[in-house]
Amino acid sequence: MKKFFITLVIISVFALYAEEASVAAPEFSLEDIDGNTVCLDSLLADGPVFMSFWALWCKMCIKELDALKPYYDEFDSLGVHMLAISVDRARSVPKVKPFALSHKWKYGIVLDPDDILRDLYHVQAMPSSFIINQNKEIVFTHMGYKPGDEEIIVETIRDMFSEGGDEGE
Repeated sequence: MKKFFITLVIISVFALYAEEASVAAPEFSLEDIDGNTVCLDSLLADGPVFMSFWALWCKMCIKELDALKPYYDEFDSLGVHMLAISVDRARSVPKVKPFALSHKWKYGIVLDPDDILRDLYHVQAMPSSFIINQNKEIVFTHMGYKPGDEEIIVETIRDMFSEGGDEGE
């Protein structure tokens, strides 16, 4: 009976993962910190998209984005768009750009003060990160951050471009 239960749990986990791996990414159009409109479809025309939801008050979000900073140029050269989605409220939005500049982040910083994107992607924990392939599928989801988690994200992105990897084309 115990083996049956364990087998059932394992099958359920794999089924959930397989289902999650094929979830279509919701389209969005929001402004970045410079007032430009950022649309998912436009970004995906050039390459996959990595996005991480963060806020000024979230220390682990900031640590994650700082930890990924050394990989930005590598991923940019592969055509990966890296977005940091700020969920700070309207009163804090004026602080977002100076903060991002002070951290020397090159990411596209998108503003979501009304939780439009946060709700579309069902973000429950901060930070939450997603990788979307060019088929508009969410192929990776990661919630929370602890030092070393950036390696999981980095390897996932690199695997998309390795021989036999899913480049989304």
